[in-house]
Amino acid sequence: MKKWLMALLVGMVMVVLAACSSDEETSESGSGNDETNGSEENNTEEEQVTIKIWDYLAPDSSSAREQEALIEQYEEENPNVTFERTYMPFADLKTKLLQGLGAGDLPDIVVIDNPDHQSFAQAGVFADITEKVEKWGEAGQYFDGPMSSAMLDGKYYGIPNNSNALAIYYNKKMFEEAGITELPTTWEEFRSVAETLTEGDVKGFAMSGVKSEEGTFQFLPYLWQAGADIDSFGSDAAKDAMSFVHGMVEDGLVSSNMINWDQSDVMVQFQTEKAAMMENGPWQIPILKEDSPELDWGVFLMPAGEAGTASILGGENWAITANSEVEDEAWEFIKWTQQPDVLGPMHELGGRLPSRADVANDEQYNWAQDEHVKVFMEQLETAKPRAYGTNYPEISTHIQEAIQRVMTGEDVDTVMESTAEEINPLLP
Repeated sequence: MKKWLMALLVGMVMVVLAACSSDEETSESGSGNDETNGSEENNTEEEQVTIKIWDYLAPDSSSAREQEALIEQYEEENPNVTFERTYMPFADLKTKLLQGLGAGDLPDIVVIDNPDHQSFAQAGVFADITEKVEKWGEAGQYFDGPMSSAMLDGKYYGIPNNSNALAIYYNKKMFEEAGITELPTTWEEFRSVAETLTEGDVKGFAMSGVKSEEGTFQFLPYLWQAGADIDSFGSDAAKDAMSFVHGMVEDGLVSSNMINWDQSDVMVQFQTEKAAMMENGPWQIPILKEDSPELDWGVFLMPAGEAGTASILGGENWAITANSEVEDEAWEFIKWTQQPDVLGPMHELGGRLPSRADVANDEQYNWAQDEHVKVFMEQLETAKPRAYGTNYPEISTHIQEAIQRVMTGEDVDTVMESTAEEINPLLP
């Protein structure tokens, strides 16, 4: 009985001691752990960021591949950041942005076509990031044309991401079989070559005339080559430019379906050898090399009209929306994409040309080595920006309608003169 009582007392003492020890540990370290755990949870909540991006980079395109690679690499390097990327067709993005502005439902980052940047900045879609850009101190590395497209009234509303221009791709095998030994350099030579290459259901040339910015983008070089501009859209020179394109459609050298084709559709015509030449940009080079290795093709400069050769400056800019709740984190991502050791390899992947002079002059990249990309770098020297003020999107719509009207049979002179009357009040 005594042994039993002794054992019971010892057991009770051990339980009490264990409980006290546990309480002390909880008291000593538990309050600290609560604070630490709470802090860690709070930090985790604060650091976990979702950045929403809208862009028009078509699925399976080289530019979309670059975008996906950028996001993937940044997420790997920054585990606290997650992206929600939404693709929408080129023609739909502008409408969605305006609708989103009215509804208060916008992403954090937008990839915007550079001629549209100023218009949306004026509309209040994009944030003024002047203080961030000036603190960053690298704006001076960019070519003037691309950087000016991201500015309005001396303030920065974004950063250029890439540049491009249009040139002419050609099928070397078709040229050889047709006995063409010299590349065309003038309108007359170009049309003659297109006539020679047109046979059956194979057209000599393919270009886009679709009712979107892509149609305007592909037509404007001819306007400039003729010696006209948007402010002289009703002039004889402007009519010559439209007549040059229309003549090729009317005579069957270019498919009448061009009014429905975007630049990806034009690419398909070239890949399937339904067109011997096409007007397109450098972003198609990686796709051609990977998807059509059997094609033997080359690139040459845009043909010269009365005023010489000319191309068009294209490219996309990064912008942060004015109502973004993660503006700082969005800016950190954009800055990261512009680091030369990120920008260079990514642009090679995407078939794009850099807007930064230091990267453009770096001879390790394909724009300094690849024979096809070098043609586009040369073409950039005569590439003009669409610098027509904040009303440019509306101006472009009138040009698209003019292309559609002429290519479907309306009189060139009438269309160009009436379009000029619509455009002139919109010019700065």
